[in-house]
Amino acid sequence: MDRRIGRSLPAGQAARLWVTDDRSDARNLVEETAMIPQQAAPSRMQTHRDFFSAYSFDTLISGAARLRPQAIALADRGASVPFDLLAGHASALARLLADSGLKPGERVLLTGGAEVSLVIAIVAALRGGFEPALAPLGLDAGELAAHARAIDAAALAGPTAYGTSIETETYLAAAALAPSIRLVATLGPQAIDGAVDLSTEAVLRYAAENPEINIERGKPAPSHAPRIITFGRGGKTPVIHQQATLMAASLDFIARASIGRETPILSTLPPTSFAGLVTGPLAALLSGAMLTFEGPFDARAFLKSRDDIGHAHLVIPAAIGGDLAKAGVFDGLASAVLVSRLSPQTSFVPPERIAAPCPLIDLYAIGESAAVAEQRRDGVPLPPAHAPHFIGFDEARTLTLEACPQPGQPLAVHGAGVTETP
Repeated sequence: MDRRIGRSLPAGQAARLWVTDDRSDARNLVEETAMIPQQAAPSRMQTHRDFFSAYSFDTLISGAARLRPQAIALADRGASVPFDLLAGHASALARLLADSGLKPGERVLLTGGAEVSLVIAIVAALRGGFEPALAPLGLDAGELAAHARAIDAAALAGPTAYGTSIETETYLAAAALAPSIRLVATLGPQAIDGAVDLSTEAVLRYAAENPEINIERGKPAPSHAPRIITFGRGGKTPVIHQQATLMAASLDFIARASIGRETPILSTLPPTSFAGLVTGPLAALLSGAMLTFEGPFDARAFLKSRDDIGHAHLVIPAAIGGDLAKAGVFDGLASAVLVSRLSPQTSFVPPERIAAPCPLIDLYAIGESAAVAEQRRDGVPLPPAHAPHFIGFDEARTLTLEACPQPGQPLAVHGAGVTETP
């Protein structure tokens, strides 16, 4: 029997979105009405690149800000941000970055945790035509400088505090070791001497002083939308992602995890990786679901957030799934998404089996090139892309993920939802 997947792309006319795989009859499709920006439906001859290139972080947020301005888009322990404020904040921050001397096409190294401020900074960079590169918190000055040198970053920005971690001197010290950096900035909560203050308060002041800022562009993404960079191979190798690839991967994820607009997402993953982006901000924007970040991880705060949010999709590392299931945390969940990080240089080893009262979705993060979702069957983990994954619009179908399995050989997948790496 077909399952309905309740979700909507928040911006325009209705279209049909199908998800299926080759194990089932071609007529046994998962069918859904989704919302896509107003434009001609793609022809059957269009490639997946043509279709997905019409959408971006920018167009999704612009559309949602028009249609659902007061709906909460993102939340964390300190803030709840509706779509109109998200769009306005990102526009003002993009303008502020440009006024600080950055030029379109230049790269901005952003570091942060599971917080709203990092998502806003990512969207602002994209909206300004810059390329955001995402690094995890906790790097020392030398490591952060190495990341900056690897991508020739023109700017570096991050929070001054995250939980008990305080970052005050790290950014300036890293900039001194990376000659390409011209701008050092902080995302709050405190300002530091020698760095531009890009905290929420500073950006809102700037917006009030510059009311002519065009908050809602709402235009289709350019043919060469800014790319997003993450770091693989121990954080030493930059991996450059097209937004179209991330869109395809996230659509595949929300379909397989049955994520819909009515049910929020609670994520412990910072949006600094392929998996963090696909299961977090992109999944929320594409499905219309509210995204709540829970970080840095603290057991008491996590349990409170879990109780407060109620019926939700929970995104956590697979390593803690068993303990949380035994503690009753999975009771009443829409699903538990268990994230396992796999190296593309190794063969697949199944994660542990877990007895749970809710659907379990394995999310296999294969390096920084793919994030493959597979729902467990009777508690049994399945290999990534054990059958091809397809998503289809109208009468067209796109291969999002397909494994290239060879017994005893390293993991390999390809498709529209995969960033090809050397």
